[in-house]
Amino acid sequence: MKVIINEKLVKRQAAIGKWASLLGMGALLVGLVVSYRRPTLLTISFGCLISGFVLASIGTYNMNRWVKEPRADQILTKALKGFDNKHLLYHYTLPAAHVLLAPSGLFVFTVKDHHGEIRCEGEKWHHKFSWGRLLLFFGQEGLGNPTREVRGEMERLRRFLDEKLPEADVPIEGLIVFTNPRAKLELIDPAVPVVSSKKLKAFLRQLKRKRIPAEQRKELAEIFAEA
Repeated sequence: MKVIINEKLVKRQAAIGKWASLLGMGALLVGLVVSYRRPTLLTISFGCLISGFVLASIGTYNMNRWVKEPRADQILTKALKGFDNKHLLYHYTLPAAHVLLAPSGLFVFTVKDHHGEIRCEGEKWHHKFSWGRLLLFFGQEGLGNPTREVRGEMERLRRFLDEKLPEADVPIEGLIVFTNPRAKLELIDPAVPVVSSKKLKAFLRQLKRKRIPAEQRKELAEIFAEA
């Protein structure tokens, strides 16, 4: 399997995370010092504390996503290791973050690193409350609706293909992948396939889908390379 990743984006986002964390901690420190030594400067102290809190939250979020390893792209690459070179895995280079070009079509992966009890029924999602989640609230995005997310990414990729290959009918499949081993999934007729990263490769292997022509795969690979 060939892996194509936007290293510049990863480095840029990692740098944003590091600098935002440092600036946030600095602003918080300034706010505390001002409130202690010059209590009359309440507005300045409050402004520093608020801006520091926001910057620190942004920094923590970016650090968790782009610095802390294994990252989502690394987990997917490892999970799919062993596929032949007819499979091309793209990270952060296309309208969808993670895309696999395979003989059986295109696969868009929406990756979630959440843990705890997670329930999906059809298109509805519920993440059971826990105190651990509360502690991570400002460093990790909420679960949201992964079904809506993956469909949004699929639609962006579809529009991209319609622009580049208006006459092509390339099948696109969306999958929601949970990477945290502490995720306890309860799935009731999910509208979009939901799998753990450990079971992703086996899931793709057992899919029975019509293969796309080798010439079309080559054309898609060329278009993706230009992107």
